Amino acid sequence: MPQSWTLRPPAQPSPDLIALVGNRPLVAQLLAQRGFDTPETARAFLDPTWYSPAPPTALVGVEEAAWLLHAAVAEQQNILVWGDFDVDGQTSTALLVAALQKLAGVERVRFHVPNRFTESHGIRLPMLKEKLADPAFRPQLLLTCDTGITDAEAVCHAKEAGLTVVITDHHDPPAEFLALTPGQDPLWGLQPPVSISPTVRCADVIVNPKLQPAGDPLRTLPGVGVAYKLVQQLYALAGRAGEEREFLDLVALGIVADVAEQVYDARYLLQLGLGQLRQTKRFGLLALMEVARLNPQTVSADSIGFQLGPRMNALGRLEDATVAVELLTTRDVMRAGQLAARMERLNQQRRLLTSQITRAAMEMIEREPQLLDFNGLVLAHPAWHAGIVGIVASRLVEEFGKPAVLLITEPGQPARGSARSVSGVDIGAAIAACSHLLLTHGGHPGAAGVSLLPEDIDRFRRELDRQIDLHRDEGAPTGLLIDAEPPLAQLDLELAEALQLLAPFGNGNPTPQFLARNLTVADDRRLGVEGTHRRLTVRSADGVNLPVIWFNGGDAELPTGALDLVYTLGVNEYRGERNLQLGFVAVRPAEVEPLAVHAPAARSLPIHDLRHQAIRTGDLPAPDQALWYAEGDQLSETAGDIPFAPRTAFVHAPPGQPLVLWSIPPSSELLHWLVESAAPSAIYLCGQLTSDDSAPGVVRQVGALCNYALARDGRLDLARMAARLGVTERVIRTALLCLARRGLIELVAWGDDGGAVDLLRIARGSGSPDWERARQRYTELADQLTEVRAWRRFFLRARLSELGV
Repeated sequence: MPQSWTLRPPAQPSPDLIALVGNRPLVAQLLAQRGFDTPETARAFLDPTWYSPAPPTALVGVEEAAWLLHAAVAEQQNILVWGDFDVDGQTSTALLVAALQKLAGVERVRFHVPNRFTESHGIRLPMLKEKLADPAFRPQLLLTCDTGITDAEAVCHAKEAGLTVVITDHHDPPAEFLALTPGQDPLWGLQPPVSISPTVRCADVIVNPKLQPAGDPLRTLPGVGVAYKLVQQLYALAGRAGEEREFLDLVALGIVADVAEQVYDARYLLQLGLGQLRQTKRFGLLALMEVARLNPQTVSADSIGFQLGPRMNALGRLEDATVAVELLTTRDVMRAGQLAARMERLNQQRRLLTSQITRAAMEMIEREPQLLDFNGLVLAHPAWHAGIVGIVASRLVEEFGKPAVLLITEPGQPARGSARSVSGVDIGAAIAACSHLLLTHGGHPGAAGVSLLPEDIDRFRRELDRQIDLHRDEGAPTGLLIDAEPPLAQLDLELAEALQLLAPFGNGNPTPQFLARNLTVADDRRLGVEGTHRRLTVRSADGVNLPVIWFNGGDAELPTGALDLVYTLGVNEYRGERNLQLGFVAVRPAEVEPLAVHAPAARSLPIHDLRHQAIRTGDLPAPDQALWYAEGDQLSETAGDIPFAPRTAFVHAPPGQPLVLWSIPPSSELLHWLVESAAPSAIYLCGQLTSDDSAPGVVRQVGALCNYALARDGRLDLARMAARLGVTERVIRTALLCLARRGLIELVAWGDDGGAVDLLRIARGSGSPDWERARQRYTELADQLTEVRAWRRFFLRARLSELGV
């Protein structure tokens, strides 16, 4: 199924920016498109020595956690590290174990990595009880990594057993986790109270970057990044600051393999980590690079993503990931070679299973092509492998351009499986909205896990089809995103090498993709023993010939006649020679119509339509020269230098100023009220999504505001709360009713009818939930937020006349 092709809006780089990157305008343009449009911001992005990382104590809980570990080491306590079976969990566990053993000794530190098939993710209570009852090693401190934030039962059991419990994780806290970052009050900037989550009540300390405010440079850290920040502070307390840098190679592995967003501190740590990886002394990593035929001195993020990461993940998918931790920490060269060889065999098995399941899925679609009529592709089979279906789901997403869910239907067992998504569809939220048909579910916008009764699969497929429509972000770029269309005659080895200035590439900083039109194929050769790959030679209309490598091109058909090609630029190294090489991304028959951006027609009231464009704040009227609307809990993620400018400021604003609508109002009523109140001389439509419109997110944020109010006088201002979250007051009222029905708060001066009251007072709840009525309120909240998301999608795609401004 062909995907649409979208050319990103061009950006004009400044002369200073062009000079910074060696007078390469295309490289400077790519930097500007990605938001690094000044030499200062670009330099910090390109060179880690110019970046100012956050200190480890800026991560909430790190200081307290480091002191607890420091005391445990001094008192010679037994420490149990509890990890996870993916590469982020493997590297987090290895990092903490190795770092603690250097301080406390090998005999004082042990670890446990759950088995995917017998335990799944998290801390399972039976296994925890088994570990606590082990007479050979009775832990006194439980330290989690890449897990634990949702394991309240196990955490509380460990605490009742007398252990000190330190949770380090990076996954989203559950909806009832009503916590704020210390020192970060969303309304007044004062100190808020602690969380009321059961996990928090039991754990001694929690370290989780998702508790940082939106836009915080530490918020995108994966589990291994959190572990590193903790060790960095611990080593400082131990008087060994700087020694923790030896673990940066593990950090690089975890960041890339976990597909963490490579921005801010995560990118900084990856840049340093790749340098450490290229000179690693770990016997296990050197052995793994050897079986993968990698030169340690030239290993890159791509090497991790396509060669090292899959081999390590194969353990967790097919066997026991405990072996990976041993590989990363062993000091025995022979043992390292044995473990690496075992990983290689498992990776070959993983490839075979992936190929078999992919082929079976494609045959199923050929037999039942109507399955493609749904917004989400849902397939089920009794013999598929639980550790492989997620990989195949990703391949189906790439093939068909829509979310995919693969389920295993073993006889007598619930159906269970994995989902993957496309850009612009929050598959985690879409699946959560089908919860009435599910046994369990969990995930995030890009991926999710699910289980349900086999007889409900057809109903789930239909309901997911509906929910994908409701959870589709119409404003998000879809299809194949293309960065630029440089003339083929300008492509050379020096340009390909200059593009590496932007590396490492990955989530948050994708590999640049380029467009070439009206090409012909001059040569087409198969590569590899089985002809799996292809080497094309393409020729432009003006006679330029260029080589294109097409990995896994296999038997795929090329269009007849002239074609358009999307490609990446790379360097082919062979027998000491370096040559320019294009990497195949996509192809289609040549099209006459250009990809164009059309300016809106002139209107009596000047309206500058900047939706779907890369906006530079310097192109907008300054906040002291215009009336801005910019609100929502994710405001700083769109532009950290834009101040909070809520709707409440419009009440007494003088008319006749330019109006900058940075955020998308949550309703058409508010949009019209803003325009009428401002009576502007001009309007700037920016269309930035600055709010978390998910029901769990809203409940969590409203609960945090309640926590703060309860620490003061219990008074809440609904208008301020709605502005802070960027939602309607109706949503705030329903969220408060939901919390009240769960017994978390009591509405003192407000009836159950949810009347239009701007100010109200709350008290602490009884703790006795009315679950039936709470679920009803939560469903109402989810429906209201669906309306908000639908309006915002309409705002992004509507014609100006349809917006009524």
